[in-house]
Amino acid sequence: MSEANEKTVVSVVIPALNEENGIGEVLRRLFEAGACVTRDFPSVGEVEIMVVDDGSTDRTAEVAEAVEGVKVLKLAKNLGYGGALKAGFAEARGNWLVFLDADGTYPPEFLVDLVKAMLESDADIILGSRMSGADSQMPVVRRAGNLFFARLLSWITGRTISDTASGMRIFKKSVLERLGRLPDGLDLTPAMSTAALHERMDIREIPMAYEERAGASKLNPVTDGLRFLWTILRTAHKYNPLKIFGFIGLVMIVIGVGYGIGPLAYYFEVQRVEDWAIYRLVLVMMLVVSGVNVIFFGVMANVILAAGHRMPPFRNSLLARLLLQPFVIRHLWLMGVVLMFLAIGLNYEGLYTYLTSQKVFIHWSYVLTGAMLFFLGLSLVLWGSLVRVLEDRDNSSSQRKK
Repeated sequence: MSEANEKTVVSVVIPALNEENGIGEVLRRLFEAGACVTRDFPSVGEVEIMVVDDGSTDRTAEVAEAVEGVKVLKLAKNLGYGGALKAGFAEARGNWLVFLDADGTYPPEFLVDLVKAMLESDADIILGSRMSGADSQMPVVRRAGNLFFARLLSWITGRTISDTASGMRIFKKSVLERLGRLPDGLDLTPAMSTAALHERMDIREIPMAYEERAGASKLNPVTDGLRFLWTILRTAHKYNPLKIFGFIGLVMIVIGVGYGIGPLAYYFEVQRVEDWAIYRLVLVMMLVVSGVNVIFFGVMANVILAAGHRMPPFRNSLLARLLLQPFVIRHLWLMGVVLMFLAIGLNYEGLYTYLTSQKVFIHWSYVLTGAMLFFLGLSLVLWGSLVRVLEDRDNSSSQRKK
């Protein structure tokens, strides 16, 4: 139920920047919710409430200090939303941490629901989801953005999540070490969600109401949306690069094949390849060979990172399930050798005449096609050999530990 035999201490951390008008009411409601928690759940011994004043220039700290029982942490300079939260986490005494905004957009009373869900599930993280059907006043643009990020993260991780950037959640303090370095800005929430899903933590959601704040929002849909996107992709790249590089490589290959359809159709029609197609076919070769290398860079990166994280490689896509199979890894070099021999077989007459007479009589299209097959084969041989070396090293390390 809790992480220790002693009663659980729940620390609620509220980052605040120039919120003198709303912080008092939020703290009043939060104290009432905290009293309900300690009354209704005997295993919770205390609810600690902390306001982190993130360099405010108004009376935010003064208003918070006037509320009895509130701990106020004053930062000498503005660290940003994420920086303020991390400063609060470091000072908090609780083994369970909760955070929410100081502007009243997240209902302080929802603390009771979060604690109850945590006690019942013993999950690592529980999010209050603004996208799960509860009453929400979120603007249409932000709702669309959150829906996009949720779909993106669900695609990357293979696990469904509806609200990646929820600003009210409860989690075990012990998970912070596993989450790694979190950003200092508003993108802390999607970064936490992305890392937790990749760390295979038990992360759950419960519906939560949401009210739009009074006054101007500190979140810019464009700049912060781009930052959220970059944070999700950057964090995912640390765990599952094949998901991203595999997609990029496949797009390159599909574009390359698409460019090659025209010359190929023309060849079947007139049984020859014209000189006008040479530039197009060179581009096809570059795209296909580059796409294959990008994909297998992702394969190698997945194997290396999985070893570093001491967990199996992520196989949450068709491409990953195909290429990260032991049989494929073991025989990748053989597939490469076959392609290299096909390249030689396609051009053996040209190679023979060149070696004997220093002249080439075959059409350039044979040379170009053979070069593409040879480079593809060589890439597969090298990538296959490298992945085998990495796997053999990991197996040797595991045997020595036994």
